[in-house]
Amino acid sequence: MARWYKSLFRKLFGFLATAAVVVLAGVFGYVSITNWLTPRPIEIPTDDGRPFATATQPVTPAWRGVIDNSGYDISYPQCSLGWPQAEVGFGIVGLNHGKPFTSNPCFGSQWKWAMQHDGAAIYINVSDPGKSSATKYGQRIAKDTIKRMNKAGIDVGTPVWLDIETTNTWSTPDRAMQVINETMAVLTEAGYPVGIYSAPVHWFEISLNAVTGVPIWLPIGKFETTATGVAAAKQACAEVGFGDRVPAMVQFVTKKSGHLLDHNLLCGAPEGLLRQN
Repeated sequence: MARWYKSLFRKLFGFLATAAVVVLAGVFGYVSITNWLTPRPIEIPTDDGRPFATATQPVTPAWRGVIDNSGYDISYPQCSLGWPQAEVGFGIVGLNHGKPFTSNPCFGSQWKWAMQHDGAAIYINVSDPGKSSATKYGQRIAKDTIKRMNKAGIDVGTPVWLDIETTNTWSTPDRAMQVINETMAVLTEAGYPVGIYSAPVHWFEISLNAVTGVPIWLPIGKFETTATGVAAAKQACAEVGFGDRVPAMVQFVTKKSGHLLDHNLLCGAPEGLLRQN
């Protein structure tokens, strides 16, 4: 009777041990697959309760010589209008047609225009429709950007500015920061310096005024003359723009021949803001 009891106990113990191993393996496999399908969101450091918009920038070479600190930015709205002809230091071109994963139909010719200046950069449109993983969506935006730049023959090291505006679709501030930070992380890891373009009211609504740890490009609105715009831009260079940061570049708008023209003023050194041509 005792031997029978011991044999039954050993079999029961073996069954339970085997079952426990199977259950643990199943749990481990489920967690692994779940993490692969839904990657963990990028960790966002916070400052006094607000998140940071930040990235580890690639090393940029020192600028050789000097650059005229004035420039223009253009994109698809100018495709039928021609490009600014005034002598300026730099040109910035929009890669998209107002939304991620779209194409500026005249980007090629506009980029050639930008390359005729001492400095150049591109900007991309960013949004978050609130579907699927915010991390994956940010990665998609960055990878699509890199693919388009490679196709256009744009060198690694060319700065990419993220255009963050309420005219695009956004879901929640938390998701917005996940998308923005992941987009910047993938771009900088690939060797492209990044910065953020936004109006303070847009940045506040989209991110709840997240602290910015990358250069910012600040729009200050329309002006009657270039001279008054330049004066206002110089003043804005010395004041906090959005995200507790002083701008690296300021944009103002004038009207020429019935069309709006985007002017830009560098507030300091061009390294990391423009590529040298």
